[in-house]
Amino acid sequence: MNKLITAETIEQIFRELGEHGILTAKVRWPEQSIPDHELYRPFVRGWATFAPWHKDPFIAAMINRMKQRGVISLVDVDRAWTLLSAFRQTESLPGEVWETGVYQGGSATLLKYLIEDTHTRTAQAAPTQLRLFDSFEGLPETSHPLDLHHGGEFGDTGLEQVIETVGKEDWIDFRKGWIPATFAGLEDTRIRFAHVDVDLYQPILDCCAFIYPRLVPGGIMVFDDYGLASCPGARAAVDEFFRDRPECPLALINGQCMVVRHCH
Repeated sequence: MNKLITAETIEQIFRELGEHGILTAKVRWPEQSIPDHELYRPFVRGWATFAPWHKDPFIAAMINRMKQRGVISLVDVDRAWTLLSAFRQTESLPGEVWETGVYQGGSATLLKYLIEDTHTRTAQAAPTQLRLFDSFEGLPETSHPLDLHHGGEFGDTGLEQVIETVGKEDWIDFRKGWIPATFAGLEDTRIRFAHVDVDLYQPILDCCAFIYPRLVPGGIMVFDDYGLASCPGARAAVDEFFRDRPECPLALINGQCMVVRHCH
């Protein structure tokens, strides 16, 4: 006689395995139709590794802020650590900090906290300019064959809600609308750090085309969706843009990708 296994039973089995040091996780495999589908797989090793993102005060402050506001962030703590580390790497460089794709403001809040900390520690004359680009209405309609997301996804947000979450400081510039139109007027800007989290092929290509020429030597671009099976268009856009450029995109095991602008 077959016994029905409930979700609660599976969770209990996972908990018991965890008590014995056995890591268990449900894996979401990519669709067979995406390029290089056989290269998308979970990363697992049989030993513990240093994971400082679980006890970082800035990441904890971001999480607490999101909980207080009753909103969510799609950036996991390990990906937040990438942003923190890349931000620190560019801290002494001139230029602004940009984020394209803000959603409900989680990673933008982290960047704000880091800018404030830098301003306090280094006695800068003024905090670094933070520019945040989003439709604040969800994703646009998609047309590229590699884009798996649909127009209107992540629409549970709004400009006023995000402003209340991130803050209203005069050095934070919220740019509502569609990329690349929202870049208008910023042609003379220099950028030291950019977090690109727009999920889709064309907006990512547009971000690369505008941000890269304005990225100072040593400046960093972090692409959130590069290696995610749900965003094959993101990897296609980054690979296409940097194919004939000297920088080599560094794919990280958590799905992110990082590009450091050459100094020469």
